[in-house]
Amino acid sequence: MGQAPTNDLRIVLLQHDLAWEDKPSNQRAFASLVADSAEPGSFVILPELCDVGFTMQAARAAEPSSLPWAQELAERHQVWLQAGLALREGDRVFNAVFVLGPDGSVRATYRKTFLFSYGTETAHYAAGPGPLVVEVAGWKVAPFICYDLRFPEVWRHAALAGAELFTLSANWPARRHAHWVALTRARAIENQAFVACCNRVGRDPTLTYDGGSSLIDPLGEVLVLGDDQARALIATARRDTIDSWRRDFGALGDLQPRWLGREHARP
Repeated sequence: MGQAPTNDLRIVLLQHDLAWEDKPSNQRAFASLVADSAEPGSFVILPELCDVGFTMQAARAAEPSSLPWAQELAERHQVWLQAGLALREGDRVFNAVFVLGPDGSVRATYRKTFLFSYGTETAHYAAGPGPLVVEVAGWKVAPFICYDLRFPEVWRHAALAGAELFTLSANWPARRHAHWVALTRARAIENQAFVACCNRVGRDPTLTYDGGSSLIDPLGEVLVLGDDQARALIATARRDTIDSWRRDFGALGDLQPRWLGREHARP
């Protein structure tokens, strides 16, 4: 049986300037940020490929030190942790996020569904099988990664599977910031769910990133919003907000799943 729902969930979004392909540097930085901002039981969300940046050097990114580091970090601070990391499985590498429990155990592994062909990601990483829903501190959470934001159909499948909180780890460039703002709010409004999105800041060899990490409530209200500086952003997802809105304005009950095909998110 799952945990009883809690009234609220403290969410920490760690918006950081990732050092290019430098795992030790990024891991030290996030360890310091978590120590300074996270309380036991918080849900901490890191950006996409958080310890290397959006590199197409997939084999280098998937060097196996990343997951043990993230597990130790979650366990040391007794937090829930979503970490964007590369994952090797046989001869394939996935752009993935791991959702870790406060004991450091892997509760879910989400592999990015939609790869960014414009940035050659399709040539270096394998696509994942689709969305999933995992329980985090009594909340049903659907994790996603960056470019997935542009494909609302998979978010809807996750909503039908019970998702109450969507989490998005990203390396979303500044040149398309307006799209980020519009789409993150749209995903919250249309699915009557919280959206917690963590983007990086700074530069890599080709792009500039301007953050904009945020927690958005089911009515589309932005509860916390990052600028273009590295920082920890902290806000609370409240149980009564989502329960009352879904009860009083029951748009999800008017869905017609026949328009979505047959695949649904994995529980």
